Amino acid sequence: MKYIKVAAAAAAIVLAAAACGGGDGDEAGGESPAKLKVWMMGDGTPEQTEFLDAVEADFKAEHPETDVEIKYVPWPQVATTFQRAAAGGEGPDVTELGNTDVQSHIAQGNLADITEEFKGWEDGKTLNKTALGNDQADGKTYAVPWYGGVRGVWYRTDWFEELNIETPKTWAELTAAAKKIQEAKKVPGIGVPSDQTNALLSFIWGNQGAVAVQDGDGWKGQLDQPQAVEAVEYYAGLVSKEKVAPEKYIGKNELEGPQRDFALGKLGMYIDGSWALKEMKKISDKDADKWGVFPIPSKNGGNAPVMAGGSDLAVWADTKAKAAAFDYITILNNAKHAKAWADYSGFSSMRSDVKFSDPKLAVFTEIAANTQFPPISAGWGEFEQAKKVLPNAVKAIMQGAPAAEEMKKANEQANTLLNAS
Repeated sequence: MKYIKVAAAAAAIVLAAAACGGGDGDEAGGESPAKLKVWMMGDGTPEQTEFLDAVEADFKAEHPETDVEIKYVPWPQVATTFQRAAAGGEGPDVTELGNTDVQSHIAQGNLADITEEFKGWEDGKTLNKTALGNDQADGKTYAVPWYGGVRGVWYRTDWFEELNIETPKTWAELTAAAKKIQEAKKVPGIGVPSDQTNALLSFIWGNQGAVAVQDGDGWKGQLDQPQAVEAVEYYAGLVSKEKVAPEKYIGKNELEGPQRDFALGKLGMYIDGSWALKEMKKISDKDADKWGVFPIPSKNGGNAPVMAGGSDLAVWADTKAKAAAFDYITILNNAKHAKAWADYSGFSSMRSDVKFSDPKLAVFTEIAANTQFPPISAGWGEFEQAKKVLPNAVKAIMQGAPAAEEMKKANEQANTLLNAS
């Protein structure tokens, strides 16, 4: 297997409709191509290479004449790399996609319609239906869910036991637990960075709120409604009002502060995903046996819905080897390889029949069963990533701005960005 790291152009190129074909098979996609080009996001690691070698071995059992070429596309270069392909550059046959980018690619015509291929894939029945809905438009399927990163609340099991704290089921209980830890252990009770959009969505959804609701063919923002305003006010208030979350995380994500502090025993709780276990052990595994996870609570009890941020798999629109490309996806995402990927990456499989081997991560399977997606709009990427609408609103509120005023501004941006064509 060949591995290539893609370097993207420095300047953005305007997205265009047609991509240059990737494989060397026939136009109908019925024959095995001499080469299948697969794009994977990220820098790649020796472990990932070993994993993909195993996938290729199984793929070549069905397509012995086809060589697989993997290109690793670093995440900071993803946008411009895809822009080059869509504008007429050399595109892949199979590609990994960030799941919040799928609708944008569908709107731009970058992905092949794999509706019929998907119908013939028996394992497709195991895929998370909410995540699959994000890969569909106008009754057609353009991608399939691969893995997702759902979030829970990491905590110290020994501290909870010592202080007689039950795992919180409501917002009030979460605040009380943070206060008790802070008073007893002299560390911040919880870490809540301002830019955790996915975590913040759980608080909005856990208060019966929404970012936007469908309005005909478009979207109508709901961020100025009482449920969303109250949720953001509560989240930001853990810093500004309750004083159980430190200000030092404002404007920083979970990898720059809370994760490290929690691993070092300098923070009581913090919100992160299953993948954090491996990263925290690199920082310090001294107390790893005392780490636990509970679901993000809703305001009045029960588990809040979670956003499964992660990656999906798609066939590029202009491939000349569509059949082989879809075969590769089904092998990459079969039960055996999906489990191997989950255990290596720490991300939840989007297959209902695949669980983590590590019992400490079992709770994430329960959490992942209650997924919800933000507006399935081509403009979500701009709203979430480019403009950072919610993180900017939360940051301002944490620093003292009125919640209702900031959420009104955020809602105006939602109405504009989520309805952009």
